[in-house]
Amino acid sequence: MRPLGKTDPADIDVNIPNRAMTIQWGDGHHSVYPFDLLRKECPCAVCREARTAAAADPFKVVTSAVKPGEVTVTEAEKVGWYAVRFVWSDTHDTGIYAYDFLRSICPCEECQRQD
Repeated sequence: MRPLGKTDPADIDVNIPNRAMTIQWGDGHHSVYPFDLLRKECPCAVCREARTAAAADPFKVVTSAVKPGEVTVTEAEKVGWYAVRFVWSDTHDTGIYAYDFLRSICPCEECQRQD
């Protein structure tokens, strides 16, 4: 078995009452992802396309935009050895959040300074 790396989770905790997912990474880094951030950054094709369209035309009405606190995670499951998938209270469930993607959007101060 290989040692855990920067984008390998050592532990994942999805805390529905607190509306956040916590990941302890293989390199010791600790990330807390509020559900609102995870939903906003959904990597599925539909959400990515909506974000791209909104960025290209700031006057375009994006009907898929979700307001903070509006939806929550109802289920979470690991996808193989590389990702996690959520089912949201609005039934959206197509986003597969790869661990390297999650590490790249870590909201902690240290990671935000590096961007």
